[in-house]
Amino acid sequence: MNDQKLSEALAQAGIRFRGIDETLARLPVRAAWIAVSCGPGDGRRDIVLDASDANVVGNANSSWFDLASESGLFSGPNREFLLGVDLADNDSASILRWAKVELMEDWDIMGGGADGGMLGSGAGKPEFVMMSTSGEVVLRGTTWEDAIGVLAVPMPDRVKLIRDYAGRLSSNSKSDFHERRSASEWLHRL
Repeated sequence: MNDQKLSEALAQAGIRFRGIDETLARLPVRAAWIAVSCGPGDGRRDIVLDASDANVVGNANSSWFDLASESGLFSGPNREFLLGVDLADNDSASILRWAKVELMEDWDIMGGGADGGMLGSGAGKPEFVMMSTSGEVVLRGTTWEDAIGVLAVPMPDRVKLIRDYAGRLSSNSKSDFHERRSASEWLHRL
């Protein structure tokens, strides 16, 4: 996916694309996705909403923003953060990278963003991973059978499950070269 297509797709969510993050010592997107497997002992905080609620998108957007603000996802006055994106064409293997983004004034993460396919599989069906630019918090949106939710995991570098997964990525010759290198650099800076 080229920058223009990515920018247009993210604009549906009210997110401004600022470029692909080239930082090497960064938790790989694939490892951040597993935040959903973390537990309360890892510092995980959840907000879960009933998917059948008539205002689930509005409530989920509010919940996402509250958790993002409280957990420290945003940096700077432009509310900047990292968003996991897949740069592959539709028929290619996933190429997961962090995109540098900022939240615009008018945004709709759980509705337009999820419906556009970048942040989910339809309005009210989120599937995304975000991380603060400092790497100190991972935020994950997900859909279950009859609920949707957003969760935050602080200090992913202190979470054994995430570190172990990054270790497997760094040593797996079948992993994408960028992911292997990022995982290795991230683990060695700890």
